[in-house]
Amino acid sequence: MLQQLKKSIILADILSFTFGFLGVTFGILSVLALEPFWSMDSTVRDHQSFALTATTICCDFLSVLSAMIAYYYGVKLYKITKNEDRCDKPEVLKCERYSFCCDFWSFIFGIVGLIFGITSFITLFPGFLNEYTSWWTTITSVCFDSVSCAFVGVAIGYFCKGIKLS
Repeated sequence: MLQQLKKSIILADILSFTFGFLGVTFGILSVLALEPFWSMDSTVRDHQSFALTATTICCDFLSVLSAMIAYYYGVKLYKITKNEDRCDKPEVLKCERYSFCCDFWSFIFGIVGLIFGITSFITLFPGFLNEYTSWWTTITSVCFDSVSCAFVGVAIGYFCKGIKLS
């Protein structure tokens, strides 16, 4: 049971990191699509940025969902193992705790990035079209998503260190 739980956490963290990285990449492309060098026609830029922002939101949603799953399973693992006698290796428990704390913060930063991504998406609709607002909200979304992705990377590092130590 514990091995399956650990594999689920690693898989969820890897998926969260992968989708987070893709979200950051598509977010950067969405910002670049709003720039004049992308296309001289502003309609083309708006449509391409709209499509890239929609892709960013999908990747961000999957990243946040994966981080939430990793956090849930991490807490479950922590509750199962915290009562075990680990006097000889307290650093294993500490690594697991840091891992799911990082998953929690990844989830929080991912949610904020997702909210900014959705705001950017809304500002690209024809009725609300505002390239300046979309540009800034997309940049902000990319920043939050990058921090979220970094937290997942740290969580994976701590979790793997805990597995090695046990």
